[in-house]
Amino acid sequence: MQYAIIDESGRFADPKSRIICFAAVCAESLVGLDKIIPKIKRKIPFKGSRKREKFLAEIKFSRTGDKTKRAVLGEMAQREIEIFLLTIDTEGRKVADNPENYSLIIAKLLSVVRRKNLQLKHIIIDRHFTWTSQIERFNHLVCRKLGGELFIEHVDSQQNSVVSLADFVAGAVREYYEDKNEIWKPLIGKRIVYEKKVSWRELRQQKR
Repeated sequence: MQYAIIDESGRFADPKSRIICFAAVCAESLVGLDKIIPKIKRKIPFKGSRKREKFLAEIKFSRTGDKTKRAVLGEMAQREIEIFLLTIDTEGRKVADNPENYSLIIAKLLSVVRRKNLQLKHIIIDRHFTWTSQIERFNHLVCRKLGGELFIEHVDSQQNSVVSLADFVAGAVREYYEDKNEIWKPLIGKRIVYEKKVSWRELRQQKR
């Protein structure tokens, strides 16, 4: 697998957002994957209860109804992908949203991806930081932690819908842990090759 698409569900610096789920969707090629969201959006009717989804700037797990969630996750389950999951339990602690903390989590997830996919070359991640200096700092820290250079592309999910696939996976898994919702995660269960849940405190200790 040469590509890893990464996004998270849950909010940093918000003690009420106890569970933050990170998902890496890995594939040998993006061909076909980049058409999943546009294809499903085209099928959303202009009338009825789902019509508001037709005019959303982006299709995301948290903004769509059950039928769209099922369509996206079901389509992904049919593709040759591997899903890696890292779920953080903040235990109600406030986690500073900065390149240091974000890179720690992403590098932890990518270290597992790379052990299984030595040919991993291209990371596509939903743009998390606004400032170029933050992005450069994040990239530097991730590459340093992994001990090598990677091409890390930060994209706007409104302009590149392929990153929304990781958003749907992360959203499904977060609902599984936070709301005990067992509807969505099983739809992609056969594509999950790695999953770990860890507290933020434990992850920080592993850093040392």
